[in-house]
Amino acid sequence: MRDELGIGAGERVLAWSALAGGGFAAATPSGLYVLTPFGRRIDRPWHEVDHAAWDPDSRTLAVQWVNGSITPLELDQRSFVPEVVRDRVQASVVLGTRLEVRGGRAVRLALRRDPQGEVFVQVLPDPGVDLADPEVAIRVRQASAGLRAELGG
Repeated sequence: MRDELGIGAGERVLAWSALAGGGFAAATPSGLYVLTPFGRRIDRPWHEVDHAAWDPDSRTLAVQWVNGSITPLELDQRSFVPEVVRDRVQASVVLGTRLEVRGGRAVRLALRRDPQGEVFVQVLPDPGVDLADPEVAIRVRQASAGLRAELGG
């Protein structure tokens, strides 16, 4: 399974599961590794996961990435993958805030930690929010600076 997923020899697997229809999913300290039933390989760090939702009835973990796409993982067996995914995503978020902009829309900002431990600002606008709009850009810069100041840097 490690070879099929591309997990390095030194990388520790925290939880894994076979997927219904074939393939595997594994959570490591640095990210989520998936080989889908269709043979697609996914290797993404935790800071690229926006959130995940677990449906115990269908045994499906729906992973939503920061780009808005969703990867459904139908687990074939009981495992701790949902719990570990939740834990690792939460651990990658240092601080966060929601910035209301025009039209009832918002921009979510988060200080997140990448696999090397570096902290960066992640900006996730609601659909229809134009980050190039000068007013929005100024408010996002101010909110980013506020998050960094709250962290102490």
